[in-house]
Amino acid sequence: MANGEDPARRPSATRGGGRMLTVPDPEPGEPALRPAVPMTSIQHFEAPNDATDPSGAPDQAGEAEPMPEQRAAEPARAQDDDQGRSAAPQVPARVRPAAPAGAEPSAHADIQTTTGVPKKPIPDQDEPTMVLSDEEQNDPKAEPEVEGETEKPPPQVEGETDPDKTVVMQLPSGRTTEDDPDKTVIMTTAPAKPAEPAKPMGPSPEDTVVLPAPVKKTPPAPAKPRPARDAGEETVVLRPRADDTMVLPAATVAPPTEVVTAIIPVVPGAKAGKPAKAAAPAATTADPGRAPKPARPRRELPDLGHAPAVLTISALGVLMVALAYAGGRVSTGNAPYAYWGGQVVVFTPVVIRLLSRRMAGVAESFLLVMGLALHQYLLKWMYSPDQFRFPDELQHWLATTVIVESGKLFQPNPALPPAVHFPGLAEMGAAVTSMTGLPVTAAGVVVAGVAHLVFVAVLFAAVLRASNSPAVAGVCCATYATALHYLFFNSMFLYQTAALPFFMLTIWATRRWRAEGGRQFLTLAICSAALTTVSHHVTAFALFITLLMLAVVELTVQRPRRWTALVMPAVAMVVVAVWMLTVARDVVGYLEAPVEQVGQTISNLINGRSEASSTTASVSVGQLLVQGTGLLGLFVLYAALVRDMIHRRDRDSWRWAAVIGGAVFFAGNGVRFLGQNGPEIAGRLSTFTYVPISILAAIALVRGVQIIPAKDAEGHRWRAAAPAIDVIAPGGWNLYSRVAAGSAMITLLMIGARAGGWPPLGSILPGPYLAGGFERSVDVYGVDAADWERRSLGPRNRIGGDVTSVSLASTYGRQDPVREVGPLYYADDWGLAEDQFVSDLAIQYLVVDKRLSEQLPEGEAYFENDPNAGSITRPLTTTQIAKFDSLTGVDRLYDNGTVRVYRMGAQ
Repeated sequence: MANGEDPARRPSATRGGGRMLTVPDPEPGEPALRPAVPMTSIQHFEAPNDATDPSGAPDQAGEAEPMPEQRAAEPARAQDDDQGRSAAPQVPARVRPAAPAGAEPSAHADIQTTTGVPKKPIPDQDEPTMVLSDEEQNDPKAEPEVEGETEKPPPQVEGETDPDKTVVMQLPSGRTTEDDPDKTVIMTTAPAKPAEPAKPMGPSPEDTVVLPAPVKKTPPAPAKPRPARDAGEETVVLRPRADDTMVLPAATVAPPTEVVTAIIPVVPGAKAGKPAKAAAPAATTADPGRAPKPARPRRELPDLGHAPAVLTISALGVLMVALAYAGGRVSTGNAPYAYWGGQVVVFTPVVIRLLSRRMAGVAESFLLVMGLALHQYLLKWMYSPDQFRFPDELQHWLATTVIVESGKLFQPNPALPPAVHFPGLAEMGAAVTSMTGLPVTAAGVVVAGVAHLVFVAVLFAAVLRASNSPAVAGVCCATYATALHYLFFNSMFLYQTAALPFFMLTIWATRRWRAEGGRQFLTLAICSAALTTVSHHVTAFALFITLLMLAVVELTVQRPRRWTALVMPAVAMVVVAVWMLTVARDVVGYLEAPVEQVGQTISNLINGRSEASSTTASVSVGQLLVQGTGLLGLFVLYAALVRDMIHRRDRDSWRWAAVIGGAVFFAGNGVRFLGQNGPEIAGRLSTFTYVPISILAAIALVRGVQIIPAKDAEGHRWRAAAPAIDVIAPGGWNLYSRVAAGSAMITLLMIGARAGGWPPLGSILPGPYLAGGFERSVDVYGVDAADWERRSLGPRNRIGGDVTSVSLASTYGRQDPVREVGPLYYADDWGLAEDQFVSDLAIQYLVVDKRLSEQLPEGEAYFENDPNAGSITRPLTTTQIAKFDSLTGVDRLYDNGTVRVYRMGAQ
C-alpha cells in the first residue's frame, strides 16, 4: 500500500451482522462500481427474489448484474456468476476515491431514495482510498469469506438498461474502528455531467452520502466459518475479477413518478456480531417495503329498521295510560277512555310491524318485543308506584324483609308459610337491597321487572331457535302478551315471576342440547331446572310435565328413537321430588285445598250445581263476547295449522308437542265461562298453556297457513295437499288482509285479557277505597292500623278481619292471620255459637272496617272463604258492625275513625 494511506481492512461487521467492501477506482471510460450493501426495505420489496433464487429463499446479499452492453462485451461473466462467487479469480479490486476535501465525514442521514432520481457526477477525491495489494489479492488464504448464501445466482433484473443510470458508491476515508458501525447509509444516483465544485455533503435528495466502511489497521485474517444466519442479517462480500465492473441492477418496477423517502432509524447500543433490533417506524411515516396489514372488519351496528319509530308511538300509549291512572285517582269520568286508547296504542303498532314481513331482521324483531314488554311492565308499575298493594306481593315483601333483617333463609313467614321453603325471589330481592341500599319495595320492583324481561327474551330465543324466523318469534311473544295474567300477575313481585325465566331457560337449553348436543347445554338445563324448583312449586311441577311431554312426543315421532330424550324429565323429577320431600314438605298440604277446589268446580259443572265460594268478580256478557271472539280466532288458526301438519306428515316433534299443549289450553279455557272460579283457574293455567298456543298462532299468521284450502286438480278442497310450512306464502293484497286480520285478532285478545284478567274490571284504574277490591282496598287507614299492631301488640298474634285487613295485619303488622271469620261479621247477635267459633280458631283480635257497611264488595266477597260469596246484595248493616262495642269481654284497643281493632275474650 502507498505510504500515508490508511491500511485497507477487510470488511467489518456492519449493522445486521453483514460485511461491506469498497470497490476499485474505475479506469477512464469504464462505469463506476459500488460495493454490495444490505438491501433496504424498498429493495427487499422490489427485488425479484422468486425469479432469481430457485430455492425460493430471498437473495438479500446478491451481487449486482452488469448492464446489457457489459454482458455483451464480457460473455464469460454470466458463466462465472452461475458457478458462484467462490470460484472467482483473485484480481485486484478497484476502489472508489474518498469523499472530496471539505466534506464533513460525519455527515450522515437516515434517508434512502428510490430509483429515478437525477444523478450528478462525483467530484474527484483527494483522500486516500482503500486498495488491496497484489499479494493480498493473489493470496488464496487472504480471500474474504462470503457470509450468507454464497451459492445463489445473481438476480436477473428486468428494467432500465441505460448505463448512464448506474448507481455508484463512495467510501470516505479517515474512519477508525471506534466509529459507530451502525450508522445509516444514504444513497442516491446522479446523472453524468461536468464536475462541479464540491459541496458539503448532507441529506438532500440530489446528493449521495454513503456510510464508509470502518478501516482496520491490521491485515485481514481468514474468517472462520460461522453458523448460518437469518435472511436479511448478512451482506455478501463480492470479489470482482480483473477488469470487471459491478453495477447496480435496475429495478423491476416502473420508475416512480416522485421520490419516495423512507427514514431508517439508527438503533443505538448494537454490538458487533449481533443483529440490531429494528426500531418501530414513525407513526406518520409508512414503510414502503412492508405490505400493509389487512384492516380488521368493523362490526356493523345491527339494523333496527323501524323499531325505534314504532316504539316511540307505543311510548305515547304509555303516556296515555299514565294520564288515565292519574284521572282514576281523582275519579275523572274520561279516564277509562284514555286507558283503553292507551292500551291499543301501546300494543297494536308493534303487532302490525311484526306481521308486516318487512322487518330488517332479528335485531328489529327482538327490539320490538323487548320494548313492548318494557312498556307493559311500566303500565303495571304505574298502577301503584309507591308501595305494593296486591296481597301476594305484600306476602313476598314480608319474606324479603325478614331475610334482610335476619340475614338467614327459611325464616317463618305467617302471611305465606310455603314461601319459606321457596326462597328464590326473596333471596334475590334481599341481595339487591343489601348491595344497593334500596328499600325492599324498590328492590322488588327491580327484581320483578328484570325477571319479566328475561322471561320474554328467553321465550323469543327459544321460538327463534325452533322456527328460524324472527317474525314468528316476535309474533309469538306478542300473542303471549295477551294472556290473562301476563300484564299484572306474571310481572308482580311473586315467586312465580322469579321462576318463569328459569322455566323457559330450561326449555331453551333442552332444545339446544337435543338439536346440537353439547354438555354445556345439558348442564345449563339441569341448573335451570334446579333453580325453578327452589323458586316456585307449581312452576316446578309444570316444568316436569312439559319436559316429559316433549320427551314422549320425540320418541313417538322421530326415527330412530333416541332414548336420551328421557334424561331431562328424569332429572327434573328427581330434583323436584328431593326438594319437596326433604325441604318443602308442607307444600302438599298447601296445594291440597286448591286441588280440591278445582275438583269441586269440575264436579259442579258436570252435575249442574252452582258454586258460590269465590272472591272473584263474575264475568259480564261483554267480557264473554270479547274473549270468546279472540279465542275463536285462535282456534281457527290452530285447526288450520294442525290440518296442514297432518297433510304434510310433519315430523317435527316440538311442533307436535305444541299441538298437545294447545289442546290443553283450550280445555283449560273452557272453565273460564263456567262457574265463579272459572276465570281464576283458567288464568293460572294460561301462564303455561298459552306458550304453545302462541307458537302455533304465530306460525299460522306468519307462514300464511290456508284457513280455507284451495281446490286441487281433481276439484277436492279439503283433501288438497298443503304447502310447505317453511314457505312464506302470502303477498300483495293477501298479505295486507292477513296483517289486518291478525292484528285485529291479537288486539282483541289483548282487550279481553285486560278486561277478564287482573286486576278486575272494576279496579282496573287506581282510585279511592273499594271494599274487597284488593289493590284498591289498601289505603292509609289500613296501613296505619297494621303498623300500630306491630308496634303495640307484638308479632304472631292471632288476628282476623276482612280480606284487606288480614293481608295488612299479616304483612305490615307481622301477625298470624285468621281468614275464616266471615260468620262473626254476618251475625246480627252475638251468642254461644260465636263464642265457640272464636275459641275454636283461637282468635285474639278482630279488625273492623266501618266501610264494609257502606259498599258492596268489588270481588263479590268481603272475606276469604266467604260463606255468602256471590250472593251478597247489600253491604253489612250498621248493627252488624257496631255489635262488637256492646259485647262483654271485648275491648276496643285502636280506632282511627275508620278502622278499629278489638281484643276478644279468648287469649
